[in-house]
Amino acid sequence: MGFSLTIFLWLFAAFLVADYPLQFNFVFQTRYKYRWGGLLHVGIHTVTGLIFLIPYLNHWRVWAAYLGTMVLHYFVDTINKKNIFMWFADQATHIAGIVAVAVICAGLKPLALPALVAKYYFDPRVALYVAGYVAATFAGTIFIYFFRTTFRKGYQPVPILLYEKTTGVLSRAWVVSSIILGRKLSPAFFLAAPLPELVRFYIVLKNKGEGQHYRNVYLADILVSFIYAAAVGGALSFV
Repeated sequence: MGFSLTIFLWLFAAFLVADYPLQFNFVFQTRYKYRWGGLLHVGIHTVTGLIFLIPYLNHWRVWAAYLGTMVLHYFVDTINKKNIFMWFADQATHIAGIVAVAVICAGLKPLALPALVAKYYFDPRVALYVAGYVAATFAGTIFIYFFRTTFRKGYQPVPILLYEKTTGVLSRAWVVSSIILGRKLSPAFFLAAPLPELVRFYIVLKNKGEGQHYRNVYLADILVSFIYAAAVGGALSFV
């Protein structure tokens, strides 16, 4: 049984990009309020995936296999995810669909690309870095949300604040970069990794319960954010 690593990695990256950075508040709210909202979300996934698969779009198998996973994606997303375990199951199901596409489309010859584009497109490290950074930053926000709703006793789920989203994404990007640079360039970068999270920790500790920016931002979540980003950064540092 064959397997196309290139197709898998770029579809995995496309899935993360479409499911997190491109799932704006409007898309998120609409998909749970209206039936066509789910179609909008899947449409964004479809377009993103096809863009990432441009070198292989001359093969009908790619179209058939990938569009088949988009139908599956729509129905999987109709299941309400109440805790982190259901979220993991949801992500695993989508990734299984991507694996299926990579298997079905194994051995297909891509279109010729300009030399510079081909250099990066067919380098698996590039797709891994795209996927890793999105997983650490934007997907990390959702991971922490489900961690909170699952393990914090008596917690009533509320929308994620813009302050929490923005500072979390930027902080985790810093952590990931520091871990990678610490391993590849100098261990001194490891010392810089926790700095933004320490700043967030201090700000939240000082302003807990005051102002809309700090409502429902927990100190434990900042610790989880750091551990999560450090784990992703550690994995990427070996790429």
